Amino acid sequence: MTPNVAKQVRQAVTAQLCEHVLFSVPFLLLVALSWGLMFYPYVAPQHTLLWLFGNLIVLALRWGHVKWRQGHLHLVQHQRVEHEIFIGVTCTSIIWSMGMLLYLDVLPPSHRAALIILSCLLLTGGSILLIGSRRCFYGLISPLGLTMLLVLWQGGDQERILSCILAGYLLLFLSALVRRLRREQLTSLYHRFTNADLVAELRSVSEHLQLASRLDGLTGIANRAHFDHSLERAWRRCYRAKAPLSLILLDVDYFKQFNDHYGHQWGDECLQQVAAALAEALRREDDLAARYGGEEFALLLPATGQQGAWQIAEQVRQRIKDLAIPHARSRIASVVTGSIGVATLVPDESMSAGELVQKADAALYQAKHNGRDRVEAALQGRAA
Repeated sequence: MTPNVAKQVRQAVTAQLCEHVLFSVPFLLLVALSWGLMFYPYVAPQHTLLWLFGNLIVLALRWGHVKWRQGHLHLVQHQRVEHEIFIGVTCTSIIWSMGMLLYLDVLPPSHRAALIILSCLLLTGGSILLIGSRRCFYGLISPLGLTMLLVLWQGGDQERILSCILAGYLLLFLSALVRRLRREQLTSLYHRFTNADLVAELRSVSEHLQLASRLDGLTGIANRAHFDHSLERAWRRCYRAKAPLSLILLDVDYFKQFNDHYGHQWGDECLQQVAAALAEALRREDDLAARYGGEEFALLLPATGQQGAWQIAEQVRQRIKDLAIPHARSRIASVVTGSIGVATLVPDESMSAGELVQKADAALYQAKHNGRDRVEAALQGRAA
């Protein structure tokens, strides 16, 4: 059992103990009143009232204490709460033991049997409610159970036999039953919290894998699969809103020569810096920067017109150039540069998202053909 699960189990056991105490207090008060009324003719009224008053005080204190403790369970150690409940249970059992001594000797045989049966039922029900604490269980049965055994042992032969049977019931059967119920309770709680931790861990792993499946492993921005999915979603959204959708495609100039000259490690670092420059250009939550493939990158800009997309593309081109990554094999500059194509469409039923990609790709080809390190916009199609 891991420390976290063990702590959760202890907290749950403590919470259940408090709930069971709150449940049992009104019931015990009702039984005490019934006991007093049933056997009232056989005992002096002042003794009965004194015993009932003692019960009322103890039960009221227990109820108030546990009710107050329930709001601070997370701040108190489990052992302390258990010890406090044990004191309350033991005091209650002592009060009932005094009632046993008060009533048992003066009652007729039929009433004595009823009193013993009622006491056994109280011990059984209380033991089941206190399965979460072995200490509280013994605090319950020790005063009242021993009192019953001693009083019966002092009677006739039949009562001594009954005392032996009762001793076996309390010390063997009831103890074994409570141990088994406690073991099943702890096992159930252990599986409950272990499964909850496992579900939380699986959810965390699932979210991590889901995030990893959307990101490019090298650059940390969106990968091609996530870009394709986002493009279709943005296309449908802009179609419903009749809003423009812009796409920027960027290609690092002479990247193959860069790789050949500086090596793949430097090439990877170059791509990472270019990806970071693209990510910095994102203005809104719906904008997306992605690695389109190899040294190609994409910026998806929903609800952005051609002029706004052009400005962003020009900013990206300048940022890449400002990175000042040396490029000795470039034919147009001494640093790494990028060629950029921009396309903007207002989606309608006659077009598809693929057309936007084709137009941006054509603009990118035009930028390369016109000398690289420049931005070209697609003029064909329905511009916004």
